[in-house]
Amino acid sequence: MTEIVTLRVDEHMKRKLKRYGISVSRVARSALQREIEKKEREDALKAVRRMKEILENIDVKRVVEHIREDRAKR
Repeated sequence: MTEIVTLRVDEHMKRKLKRYGISVSRVARSALQREIEKKEREDALKAVRRMKEILENIDVKRVVEHIREDRAKR
C-alpha cells in the first residue's frame, strides 16, 4: 500500500525541475530512503554502544566458573 506525500516548492525550483526533467517523486523517495537508512544505522550504533556498556560489567571469570560448574554437574 502506498501513501501520498505532498511537497511544496517555489516556482523557481519548479521551473528548474521541469527544465531538467527531474522526477520529483523519484528524488524524494531516494532521499527519504537514504534518511531512513541513516537513522537505522544511528539506532543500531546506539544499541551496540549500550550492549558494550552492559557487557563491560560482566565478570568473565565468574561466567567461566558457572559454565564449568554446570558442565561438572552433568
